Amino acid sequence: MSGQLSIILVPHTHWDREWYLTFQQFRIRLVQTIDKLLNIMEHDPAFKHFMLDGQTIVLEDYLEVRPEQEERLKQYIAEGRILIGPWYLQPDEFLVSGESLIRNLQTGLKQAARFGEPMRVGYLPDCFGHIAQMPQILQGFGIGSAVLWRGVGDEVRESEFYWEAPDGTRVLVVYLPEGYGNARLMPLTPDAFVTRLEMVVSQLLDRTTTTTDTLLLMNGSDHLEPQQGLPATIEAANKLLGNVPRSGHSNHHQYAGIHIQIGTIPQYIEQVRRGIEQQQRQLRLLKGELRSSKYAHLLPAVLSTRMWIKQQNTAQEHLLQHWVEPLTLWAWKLGDDYPRGLVHLAWKYLLQNQPHDSICGCSIDQVHRENSVRFAQCQQIGEALVSRALQRVSDTLCTLPPQSLAGQERAPFPIVVFNMGPGPRNAAVSVEVHIAESLQRAALVDERGRALPFRVLGEHRRRIGSQTIQRQALARMQAVGTFDRPGQFLALTHDTIRIAMGIPDDPDEIVDLRVLPAATPDLRRIEIALAPSHLLKGERERLLAGEREVLELLQREEIRAFEFEVFELVQQKVEFLASELPAYGAKTYWLYPALQSRQVPPQEQEQATLRCAPQTIENEFYRVEVDGELGTLTVTDKETGAVFRGLNRFVDGGDVGDLYTYCPPARDTLISTPAQPPRIELLSAGPVRATLRISSVWRLPVACSDSRDSRSERFVDCPIDSEVSLYPGVRRIDIHTTVENNARDHRLRVLFPIPYTIERVAAEGTFEVRLRPVTAPRPENVSDWAEAPVNTFPQKRFVDLSDGQIGLAVLNRGLPEYEVVQGGPGLASGQMALALTLLRCVEWLSRDDLSTRQGPAGPMYYTPEAQCPGRQEFDYALVPHRGTWEAENGLVLREAQALNLPVRALVTSQHDGPLPAQTSLVTVSPPELVVSAIKRSLDDQGWVVRVYNPLDHEVEATFRPGLAASQAFVANLLEEPREQLEWQGGQHSSSLQDTPSIRRQLRAGEILTLLFR
Repeated sequence: MSGQLSIILVPHTHWDREWYLTFQQFRIRLVQTIDKLLNIMEHDPAFKHFMLDGQTIVLEDYLEVRPEQEERLKQYIAEGRILIGPWYLQPDEFLVSGESLIRNLQTGLKQAARFGEPMRVGYLPDCFGHIAQMPQILQGFGIGSAVLWRGVGDEVRESEFYWEAPDGTRVLVVYLPEGYGNARLMPLTPDAFVTRLEMVVSQLLDRTTTTTDTLLLMNGSDHLEPQQGLPATIEAANKLLGNVPRSGHSNHHQYAGIHIQIGTIPQYIEQVRRGIEQQQRQLRLLKGELRSSKYAHLLPAVLSTRMWIKQQNTAQEHLLQHWVEPLTLWAWKLGDDYPRGLVHLAWKYLLQNQPHDSICGCSIDQVHRENSVRFAQCQQIGEALVSRALQRVSDTLCTLPPQSLAGQERAPFPIVVFNMGPGPRNAAVSVEVHIAESLQRAALVDERGRALPFRVLGEHRRRIGSQTIQRQALARMQAVGTFDRPGQFLALTHDTIRIAMGIPDDPDEIVDLRVLPAATPDLRRIEIALAPSHLLKGERERLLAGEREVLELLQREEIRAFEFEVFELVQQKVEFLASELPAYGAKTYWLYPALQSRQVPPQEQEQATLRCAPQTIENEFYRVEVDGELGTLTVTDKETGAVFRGLNRFVDGGDVGDLYTYCPPARDTLISTPAQPPRIELLSAGPVRATLRISSVWRLPVACSDSRDSRSERFVDCPIDSEVSLYPGVRRIDIHTTVENNARDHRLRVLFPIPYTIERVAAEGTFEVRLRPVTAPRPENVSDWAEAPVNTFPQKRFVDLSDGQIGLAVLNRGLPEYEVVQGGPGLASGQMALALTLLRCVEWLSRDDLSTRQGPAGPMYYTPEAQCPGRQEFDYALVPHRGTWEAENGLVLREAQALNLPVRALVTSQHDGPLPAQTSLVTVSPPELVVSAIKRSLDDQGWVVRVYNPLDHEVEATFRPGLAASQAFVANLLEEPREQLEWQGGQHSSSLQDTPSIRRQLRAGEILTLLFR
């Protein structure tokens, strides 16, 4: 006989905020649950602990309804009886960015601190697998342990193990082999409690080897309330508990007895650490991501369920991380108030869409309608903040033209282009210019006077309204006023018309005025054009001449009235190629509206690199040709000579699965060719872009058959259009695809074949680039698995297929599922291709009849909107290249960032300013390093730059800040200083060259946070 087995029983609830009910419906149950918990805590001091699922949002949701209970909650949290945090909410890991995970923990820990000490455990009981960098993220917050269930396979047979991130950071993991509800709903009579307990303990000891003589049981599950009377039952049961088999290195030994007590996960971890130290146990070490589906459902097809959610999440993450935070920081450093509350609110709306039942798309339809509203609210706040900050920064740049051009007839006006991604880069930019005259003789130049490729895309003019004003009324205003300066009467007229027409007060001014004949001799029609005051105006002399003409007409008594018609000044949309944009900064260009044609400066050499034919486009890097029968692409990489054929081939197959799991019908029908040859159009032949549009109709089975073992024999047309674009000086082939989805029960993918074979594929992950085998090992006993392993995997912004000599990278915006297929439609025998999922369309939340998964994953609810009917749009791109993804200073990763971070432009006025016409917030080298955050620090005293090293080797990093700072620190992920660096910055930042650089070694896979004050 051995010693006593000690059991720590953790009462808890697992709270899915929205799932098969909406947030508000579940909140009603949440209020009832916490009300009951508070009453138990008050009346039963033996009920010592209860865990609120490791997330603080439940407090926020509860206190909105029960604000009067805040002090009671604070009391029990401060006493350690109710455990909260560290998360704001339980996130999915693979579908959100690393910065979202960091904001989640920052928000949760800050919110928990209002109530008491947060639980410093990485509690992740229900995530659909785990990212490789989670140990480093947790340790960045001082959290040295994690609790996991899904994703662990045969590599672990112990109750605890160590888990290591790519940089070598480790955490202790408590493994829950039977999930987070292994002791849920325990009987409350002592005999039945003991019987159930002995069964649960026996099952656990059969599944895992215990690290110590302490066992963890989880008394709770989805939306369960605390069990009133549990402590008394435990007290009685302890007197009845007998011997149980002991698992471990000495099999079939017996424990002399069992003792059970209510406790917490931190208490259990402390006992485990003490036992490991005393016994000098060597725990197993796991490295990298955890995605096994042997013992628990991994549910990998959520990567492509309701794809619009993934696209929206990606777009809003990039908006907040790469536009809102850097630009509001910049404006703050220039003297503006920092919009802390609005930035925080936008992040909250986004984070509230990131629990796995929300972002994975595996809830009822109403839940995801509400997700759409949160995304919209996040975007509305974010775009407003960006617009204001862009204007503030533009006002501070020196936008005076560096030189005058010979033959210029009008003063140029500046266009400031912002790039919040890596650089230098070239990018197509479009802006709207308020100017009435033609731009046919215009030139757009950079700071060296070089003309850049540009074209006018079109123009429009909005009619604001009309108003008839009697001449005598205007004459009386003239008589009582003193108009001794030109323009005074114009200002009065503007105010009069604005008030009469109900035009809101805005910064527009009259920039053009024309007196025109009217229908009768006693009327005069006056056409007025308005434009923002800071933009280029019409000719001042012509405008004042119009004012004088109106003043003269006021004296003519035969004129009865004036008909005022108010328009916006003509807006012309201009597209140009912004060259050599700096990283994380801004650059100014100048548009000269009217030059003598012989004086137009020569354009950049890039213009000549675009060549176009009816079915072919090319730049200096790539040649793209469209197959006239199939609509597929043949791409030639001019630098390597590699030719890739059959690219952008759509393949559609059936799917009779559910929101969690892909399941092809037993007799599938794959469609891989359009119903007829496509229509191919050359939309743009330069000079800024060359674009081909490929329009095709695909005849797809309308749905699955009634028996669900095949696809329907009825067909429906689904138009698919792809616009393929090249740009001068850009190493990327952009593709924008539109699908009219009129079919149901299907999966649509786009294939990119390669002319070589590979064994591994590189995919961007969270704070890393992950190398994976092309296929997952297929077990012999797959029927024993909870869910059959699949070859579809997650990605962030790119997947790269390289044989070491040449490669093809496929970039994307918000399309997180890929697979490398071998053979099949459109492919030669054994040929490999990347399959990028665009749509996976099903209509059941969960089913129990799938051949690819054992049992249901949730309730069987009908979800017709998950068929994603109607117009769907997708953006992805190709980068053929030499070597691997790391070649040419991380070309693939830099272009993936550029695809997801289109530049923004702002038309402004000429003015001097403290910042130069070209400037950056920070410069970072080597170029392979990824900047994930530039933001104001959490303590409001400084600003933060976060970077990570995606390479598999250490590098020396160099940083040069472009904002005022005097001190620099290495900080943790709470943005608290941990190490002061030997660096003395400057308080003024007009020139990056004047700022000393910081050098720092970065481990392979390391995430580094720099804090500047």
